[in-house]
Amino acid sequence: MSRLHGEIESPRPLHARDGLVSVTGWCLLAGHAEPPAVRLATSAGALPLTARHPRRDVAAQRPREPAAAHCGFTITGRLPAGVYEARLEACLPDGSWRCFRALSLAVEPPHFRAGIELPAATGTITRRLHVEGWALRHDQPVQALSVRYGHQEISCVVGRRRPDLPAAHPGVAHAARAGFKSRTILSAGRGPVRLKARFADGSVEIARSLLQVDVATDENHAASLELAAPRIPLPVAPLQPVFAQPIQTRPLNLLFILPGSFAANSALHVAGLANELAAAGHRCAVAVAHDPSTLAHHLRPSFTALTHAQAAAGVTFPDGRGPDVIHAWTTRENVRRLALPLAARHQARLVVHLEDNEQEILALTLRRSFAELDALDDATLDALVPPDLSHPHHSRAFLAAATGVTHITERLAEFVPAAKSRLTLTPAADARCFFPRPVPRAFRRQLGLPPRTTVLFYHGNVHAANAAEVRELYAAVLQLNRAGSSTLLLRTGLDAVDFLGPLAGEVAPHVLSLGQILHHHHLPPLMALADFFVQPGRADAFNDYRFPSKLPEFFALGRPVILPRTNLGLQLRHGVDAYVLDQAGAAGIAAAITELWRDPALRKRLGTGATAFAAQHFSWRRSAEALASFYAGLTA
Repeated sequence: MSRLHGEIESPRPLHARDGLVSVTGWCLLAGHAEPPAVRLATSAGALPLTARHPRRDVAAQRPREPAAAHCGFTITGRLPAGVYEARLEACLPDGSWRCFRALSLAVEPPHFRAGIELPAATGTITRRLHVEGWALRHDQPVQALSVRYGHQEISCVVGRRRPDLPAAHPGVAHAARAGFKSRTILSAGRGPVRLKARFADGSVEIARSLLQVDVATDENHAASLELAAPRIPLPVAPLQPVFAQPIQTRPLNLLFILPGSFAANSALHVAGLANELAAAGHRCAVAVAHDPSTLAHHLRPSFTALTHAQAAAGVTFPDGRGPDVIHAWTTRENVRRLALPLAARHQARLVVHLEDNEQEILALTLRRSFAELDALDDATLDALVPPDLSHPHHSRAFLAAATGVTHITERLAEFVPAAKSRLTLTPAADARCFFPRPVPRAFRRQLGLPPRTTVLFYHGNVHAANAAEVRELYAAVLQLNRAGSSTLLLRTGLDAVDFLGPLAGEVAPHVLSLGQILHHHHLPPLMALADFFVQPGRADAFNDYRFPSKLPEFFALGRPVILPRTNLGLQLRHGVDAYVLDQAGAAGIAAAITELWRDPALRKRLGTGATAFAAQHFSWRRSAEALASFYAGLTA
């Protein structure tokens, strides 16, 4: 067998910056006139020889080897980010490959680079104009880009022609289309300029620039608004420690499948359970349909995140096995289509979770009665039902195929097939940051609020199913102000529908909309500004089956909670745990707030009652323990 000689000169361990691997060295086969082909082999793939070059030093050391003078090599290429065991291999005359050096290889993710060129590359922009430049990452083109400064975020048109960039970035096919331009001229704002990019794999990166923006006013910001005023911080409370309990059952591999991203309310529930299960010794992974970068919205997640597309290829846990349990979070189509084949492939137990009356949501969204939809044939429904809603027929078959079912309220058990193993899974609030907090009076004074102003807080998106009841909350705020009772609604979240109509203009002065708060653990300091929390609504086909995610958080803050006699309201004692209304419409909400202000003893009793109820009924740990026992029964 021919003896193989070789070495590399690249610094070790190998460090591939910006995702680009480059290895130089030499290799020869004793007695052969030509050096062998070489490659760099890793678990992520192999990189071939890219260049040959002379090696007079090797020829001087090995004068009897005919290939020594030209045995130098370079291997250059890109690999996915990660740490690998890399093998330098040479091709032998029989076609087999033999390793002559093994070493560690650390590959950095490709860096995102961007530059602003118009109106300038550095300095301060004081006029409202467009911003132009380029944005580039070597491994994939930018899908979406925004210019960010101060409180502003302005989207950009991407993919514009830049014929000058390929020369500076050779080998990057999309470099010639890496230009961008802001869709609109800059709005009023003040601060350093950053560029936020989103890529095809869902990752998000931010690049800094050397520009500042200092635009004082526009059509939406009066000149009197002091954008340069110092920031007023809210009181900061330390996170509460949470101590995990060891599990009493064998560790399981658990895969949760969500219909949306990590920004959805469902993800808060799954994250709360998965964190507790992981802390107790189980191995947890969560698959989302899109935007995996929203995992950054969560506080120290203890689970692995992946996309539906990644999960579809098969899921392997650190112990080398697949999932023991696949927990499909609702019967929505994109969840069902992934869960069924994965459960069959991994021979996993399938559990389906119910958190809403999916029939009612489908009917409200498509504006057709459920009976009418249910009467349609499968082909018609397949074209009509979007992936993020439940198919009337397929969802029933999905539940029938499940090993077990969990549901957020007992009422949802109506949809569970007879004799199916089931568990009522009570949601909770993250105890690390949702706990009783005093009202920050000093901050409220700095907001210019009169001492007797009632502050309400409502966080959550508005969609077709809850639009009417959220409108009642806004109408209650307007009613109170008309009656001379100063009331301010602090609101976070997005609006998918126009729910206010002609009410919008008149109620606007009494509402402070904070937009979407991406990081959920940022909410409690804002919620502490409120005197009362209100969950509007009434008993109906939507509310009777659900458990609003915000309710455990309301109770955990230790404020009086006003809510209707439906879902959780059926378990509460009026005047002790909460203020329970037969219907939490505008008139009822306004009357309840008025009574609470007139009765300090009732306010104090309901605040204390809320804290006590939260401590007794809402705990992610207790819910996770019950879920672990449920899994154990299914997998025994």
